[in-house]
Amino acid sequence: MIQFQEIDLKTFLSEYWQKKPLVIRNALPAFETPLSAEELAGLSLEEEVESRIVIQNGEQDYQLLKGPFDESTFSELPQQNWTLLIQGVDRLIPDVTDLLNDFDFLPRWRIDDIMISYATQGGNVGPHFDHYDVFLLQAAGKRRWQLTSQACSEDNYIQGVDLRLMKTFSVEEDYVFEAGDILYLPPKWGHHGVALDNECMTYSIGYRTYRGQELWDSFGDHLSEMNAFKELYIDPQWPENLNPGEVTETAVDQAQELLQSILQDRGLLKTWFGRFATQLDQVAAQQLPEPLTREETPSIEDFSGALMIENGLIKDPVCRFAYAEMDDKPLLYINGAIWNDFGAQPTLIRQIANQSFLTQEDLNKLISHSGNLELLFDLWKLQYWVFID
Repeated sequence: MIQFQEIDLKTFLSEYWQKKPLVIRNALPAFETPLSAEELAGLSLEEEVESRIVIQNGEQDYQLLKGPFDESTFSELPQQNWTLLIQGVDRLIPDVTDLLNDFDFLPRWRIDDIMISYATQGGNVGPHFDHYDVFLLQAAGKRRWQLTSQACSEDNYIQGVDLRLMKTFSVEEDYVFEAGDILYLPPKWGHHGVALDNECMTYSIGYRTYRGQELWDSFGDHLSEMNAFKELYIDPQWPENLNPGEVTETAVDQAQELLQSILQDRGLLKTWFGRFATQLDQVAAQQLPEPLTREETPSIEDFSGALMIENGLIKDPVCRFAYAEMDDKPLLYINGAIWNDFGAQPTLIRQIANQSFLTQEDLNKLISHSGNLELLFDLWKLQYWVFID
């Protein structure tokens, strides 16, 4: 877990999370980036990888290039003032995925992805603000971060630039970050990070943001799929001298009461929100592993035997798992779906949601239960969990 130097975790969660920035010096002192600049550039050549390059040509003149790139792209870049950004690296590189274990003081289902940026001296993506929480880990080199809480509004932007950059940026805080330092930023805090040397690499551990309209639309879709909420709207008591064209306050009250009634159904809300929280975005959905074919799938008995000799199972990093306690039993969610748990024990359901891997010791305690074995076999056939090499 990251090391909070001057405060404890309880203080961070109560006073900083989604409220104000925090500079965490030497938060991960032993961290070494598992990716070189060359390997990061290599990822940007891949069709399925989301990549961008930002070049600063002048004070408010930024150029955005979108990947995939080819090798000639990098030979044509200037010596300084450019940044390469690779999205979703935690889904691609297991050693980067492991970094998420240091952030398990927050729900894993809240994480969006890890983006890695590589910058030459002077490289930056411009002053901007985001609508989500982010931890910015300095992985290599030095970066200067300037922060502001002022003018973080949609109308404060530079026109004619493909990036949404702040036109007015009044610096309130100014820091230099070295390897191992972390900057936490809540939503709508302006920030501007400039590489102070070559080989500057920053990891952005970003968290999902949920807009109210997004929640509402998703809940409506869930009601339709569950064939729920078919109660009828009931008129209020109409007065004798009504205006036939008027929508009255009492009519609106009736509609409001009906809508509020479904929001009081905690069970229905739980079944929906677990699906919502684990749904994959379009890019991630395309990166899901290919399930085993019928010819590749052994019997469940052979699978059980393999569990006894293999080192354990590890979760595919693209998949999103969660659970919710329903009637004293965990309800399992995977990738936006309520999952068939095959009658597995609650212990296993919680473990496959909470943990990134299951050791052979974990499995030995569980696989004698038929429901546990069936659930693990189901997930292994889909390659959502695979044997540890």
